[in-house]
Amino acid sequence: IIWIGLIAIPFTPLIIDGSYFFPFIVPKTLIFKIIIEVMLLAFLGLAVIKKEYRPKINLVLIISFLYIIVVSISSFLADSFYFSFWSNNERSEGIILLLHLFAYLFILSGFLRQLKDWLFLFETSFFSSLLVSLIGLGQYLGYNWIVASSGGSRITATIGNAGYVAGYLVFNIFFGILLIFLRKNKYLNYYYIIGIFLQIFIVFNTLTRGGIISLAFSLMVFIGYLVFFRYRSNKLIRNSGIIVLLLAIIFTGFVFLNKKSDWVYNNNALRRLTNISISDTTAENRLVTWKGAYNGFKEKPLLGYGYENFYQVFDKNFNPVIYRKAGSVVWFDRAHNMIFDRLITGGLIGLLLYLSLLLLPLILLWKYFHKNKTSSGYFIPVIFTLIIMAYFIQNMFIFEALVTYIPLFIVLAFMSQFCLSYFDDFSKSKKPYLIYLTLGIILFLPIIFSFNIIPASANREFIKTLIEAKQGDYKIAYSQFINVLDRETANNQEYRQHFGEFVTGLVGNPQITDEGWLNQAAIKVEQEFDKQIEEKPLNTRNYLMFMRFLNKTYQFNVERLNKALELGYKALELSPTRPQIYYEIAYTQIYLGKYYQSLGQTEKTIQLFNRSVGNMQKAIDLQDKVIESYTNMAMVLFTVGRGEEVQSYLDKMDEMGIDYRRVEALERMANSAIRSENYEFTLKFYEELTILVPNNPEYWISLALSYANLGEKEKAIEIAGKVKEFGGNYAEQSELFIQDILDGKYD
Repeated sequence: IIWIGLIAIPFTPLIIDGSYFFPFIVPKTLIFKIIIEVMLLAFLGLAVIKKEYRPKINLVLIISFLYIIVVSISSFLADSFYFSFWSNNERSEGIILLLHLFAYLFILSGFLRQLKDWLFLFETSFFSSLLVSLIGLGQYLGYNWIVASSGGSRITATIGNAGYVAGYLVFNIFFGILLIFLRKNKYLNYYYIIGIFLQIFIVFNTLTRGGIISLAFSLMVFIGYLVFFRYRSNKLIRNSGIIVLLLAIIFTGFVFLNKKSDWVYNNNALRRLTNISISDTTAENRLVTWKGAYNGFKEKPLLGYGYENFYQVFDKNFNPVIYRKAGSVVWFDRAHNMIFDRLITGGLIGLLLYLSLLLLPLILLWKYFHKNKTSSGYFIPVIFTLIIMAYFIQNMFIFEALVTYIPLFIVLAFMSQFCLSYFDDFSKSKKPYLIYLTLGIILFLPIIFSFNIIPASANREFIKTLIEAKQGDYKIAYSQFINVLDRETANNQEYRQHFGEFVTGLVGNPQITDEGWLNQAAIKVEQEFDKQIEEKPLNTRNYLMFMRFLNKTYQFNVERLNKALELGYKALELSPTRPQIYYEIAYTQIYLGKYYQSLGQTEKTIQLFNRSVGNMQKAIDLQDKVIESYTNMAMVLFTVGRGEEVQSYLDKMDEMGIDYRRVEALERMANSAIRSENYEFTLKFYEELTILVPNNPEYWISLALSYANLGEKEKAIEIAGKVKEFGGNYAEQSELFIQDILDGKYD
């Protein structure tokens, strides 16, 4: 059973299942956890029966255990230990995964005793990575019927994320190098070499700069080791290696000197590598995120904020420069840097433990080979040093996932064999393992169901619900949402967000005629969002989503607007520099102002309208390069009857080089101008739209109406003539419109 599990785990990166929400992540983690749980029970049974399989309590196990204890304490003291433990679908990490990885480390450390066993495990991992690479090659060649890339031109293989693919393959490239030198089989070497070159090719075509740099640098160091140490007396190998190193350096310099040439620009990998700059959008986002993480660390330096709580730091220290347009990624749950992620997760103590986990076993590995002269010399410690170095470099720009944790823990388990052991009397005793086995047998089925089966079932039901919501009956989809939420899994935070978006999308839909049902659905969503806030009171995103829902459904209960304002002010306490919060508060104030206007309460109306304009101005002040902030301001100004101020914001955009002459922006402002009957601006906007899209008759119709409402009859008739040229119903409508003008209906 244990060998089957050990062989199966390296193949988990190949698992994809479209019947799951996050099909590249959740099924892998689910299978991994189940295999570990079965293996652990079997291993405890083996340890009871056979003394030699009782693992030694080595340094790697101790540090790993201490790290889990520290992040658990940190999580317990933070927002919610529950979510720190369970994580979410998208990451599928949390303390629960750390515990399973620790169990994996525990089994590997105790079960694999001989070098041939370890080589077999490296062989298994290498073969699995070769299959992943072949699927990646299929994506590169355009054979998307195998597995389509989820990253566009970037290879994502069966892993779903180009960065993870690169990190995973870097481990296995060095496993392949290790096998070449330790297997010493001429025929197998051809297989390893071909596999290594294929994986190097795939890493470069993931277009992941961190992965490419870490691999290239590590390989150059390895060649340097071969040239100047291992084969320094072999002139042919030494001179060949020196030539390779020189060519690599010359080629790198040549590429950077010619980075604007077509042959560099047209190569995706070279273009991304040569475009590394702190002014690059990705780089700038990383830098400001790291700065925010550092500021957060200073507030809780010792233990940090706990697992899965980076969002608290990111929200509090949100830098508006990250928000460049409506589609910008403005919600980060990781620092994209191993150092800062560990500082936030477990503070300085957690970081030191994690670095110790990587470096202390490596030091002891070197000491062992220095003390015990072997035929392989320092080859093994060199390879594992390069693996850790490459891992470290790569993770300065990204974060871990299960597919990179698995080879990392294989490496740690291997190095643990060269570490000192402690508490030998305890580890050799049968009694502790008998107790663990008894507990394991009792808890096995409850753990399998609570850790795996129930969350997996809810996840699969949820993806069916999303499909039904898009393609099927909305009432059936609603019932399915309720069914998923009633299971009360840790992933309800994600499920509620989609539930809220689903019901919000139904509001205003002309096909939904059952207002009573829609009102009840809105009440249910409000109740679920109340739970959302209660469970995660420090999550700004929850407040913002709740506000948007309340603003969309206040027609059923105007008190929702007051509730939305309360949520908005709380959100500002958590994240005072997010323009989106000011947008939503401004919308709420507009809706409330209109409500008081309908009641004839003029003073209250003016007060709310002015506050709305003020909040839109705050959003602009925070980040004055975002077109959406200006168009939102224009819409608000039209709505509150201050349309004469719009021109100053249009001039400001022109002054700053912000191109608002785009279809979406012009349409939004034009629609607001129409509703406020500000025809000078509808004329301006539709003139721009007819220039951009001259074949859209609706723009010409609106332009003609603008002229007519401004009293420019001749111009309106001229434009109506253009509409007539579109033929069909447009010709008939134009004739009627012209007649209405002549009859004085627009006087």
